[in-house]
Amino acid sequence: MEDRVLLKRPAVLLAAFSLLISTLACTITPQIPDFDIKVPTIEVGEVQEARQSIPLAGAESADVDIIFGAGRLQLEAGVSDTLLSGTFRYNVDRWTPQITREGDDLTIRQGGDEDKWGIPSGNVRNRWELEFSPQVPLNVNIRAGAGEGELDFTNLMIPELDVDVGAGDFVFRFDASNPVPMDHLTLDAGASKIEIIGAGNASPETMRVQGGVGDISVDLTGAWSRSAEITIRAGAGALALRLPADVGVEVETKGGLANVEAFGLRQMGGTYTNDAFGETETELTINVLTGVGNVRLVEEGTLE
Repeated sequence: MEDRVLLKRPAVLLAAFSLLISTLACTITPQIPDFDIKVPTIEVGEVQEARQSIPLAGAESADVDIIFGAGRLQLEAGVSDTLLSGTFRYNVDRWTPQITREGDDLTIRQGGDEDKWGIPSGNVRNRWELEFSPQVPLNVNIRAGAGEGELDFTNLMIPELDVDVGAGDFVFRFDASNPVPMDHLTLDAGASKIEIIGAGNASPETMRVQGGVGDISVDLTGAWSRSAEITIRAGAGALALRLPADVGVEVETKGGLANVEAFGLRQMGGTYTNDAFGETETELTINVLTGVGNVRLVEEGTLE
């Protein structure tokens, strides 16, 4: 009998301890610390307009840095003898654009400290319209926070293009062949909708596109002048690739929960090829890594 009593004691103690913990949990209110989160406020005034231009002044090339906080950013080719022609409309004084040129380095920067730019509201206006000379090669680096952009690189000489955007809707265009060979094209996006049009006209030797949350559309058609290695990483969202028919294409897909649809391509496991693959001197090797979403691979002319 005593053996049975001894065996029951641990169970009784455990039950009593559990009851005590449950009682304390119901009577004790957790103390949540106060967090002092300071979000910079934005003082909005009247809309101002400023125009600035930088002459070419004999430059043979330029390294261009564009640092843009929030708003709308437009870029396109301008006149040959002017390195930069910019029109800026804004209604936040401390966002007054700052333009500096030191040798071959040209920087266009939104004014103020980046950590004090603040969170834009519906009343904030910030619009940049930038035109660059098509006369000289431009190595372009763009860092944009939030907003929307139409970046048209048609007729510009772009050996290198690096873009980092946060949240918004951005379009990148290459409607004509790049006058100079492009070494690389990289695009990193946070929570953005991204569209690239006519990447074949840029003919980058290497191309990397990385997206976080948002839809990505990449049109790889155009006048490819050489073979290329392309890597596309998509987090959560739809990914659409428009593929050329006149150069060889091999797409290898890897990922978690993505559904792949292919049109005009042959499939072997997670690899897709077009009829020109293995038959042309120029070939595109494309690696697609996806998280969650749909992947759509369409050869040009298939659904048109």
